[in-house]
Amino acid sequence: MRYIIIGAAALALFLDGPVTAARPELEQGLGFLVGEWTIAGMEDRYRDSCAWFEDHAFVVCNTMDGRHGKPQHHVAVLGWSEAAKTYTYLSYAQDGSSRSESCFANGLKGVTCLGEYQRPDGFNQVRTHIWPLPTGLGLRQEKSVNGGAWSDVGQVRYIRTK
Repeated sequence: MRYIIIGAAALALFLDGPVTAARPELEQGLGFLVGEWTIAGMEDRYRDSCAWFEDHAFVVCNTMDGRHGKPQHHVAVLGWSEAAKTYTYLSYAQDGSSRSESCFANGLKGVTCLGEYQRPDGFNQVRTHIWPLPTGLGLRQEKSVNGGAWSDVGQVRYIRTK
């Protein structure tokens, strides 16, 4: 596990240039993600643990997601690219899949991440909005297939477990 996280951090440095520890962009922009989370109504099937990496250089999230049957483990690393002036999101799953997305601050005092993927239904563009709530986090996702209209994929509310 440690090697995956170190590899993700090294990949972020290689792709986006140096990431400086304890940047205000990280503290202010990603600090709201740090905590122990579950999805309201799915407490028995979903756990997400997000913590600061050394020197607050990244937020690392370990997720166990059993919403669709057998629990799946995911690791995500969120950081700041000084070169691109954007947040970065790297995700790795136990099935061998990975994602890399650029993110930016949104008007809800959170972040919005942009992803593009080739799927069986065509070229998918995805926008994931995450924002703090008084009792947790909000997460909403939208997608566009083959350049079509944006449609809602869904919305969930994260609640603290600790």
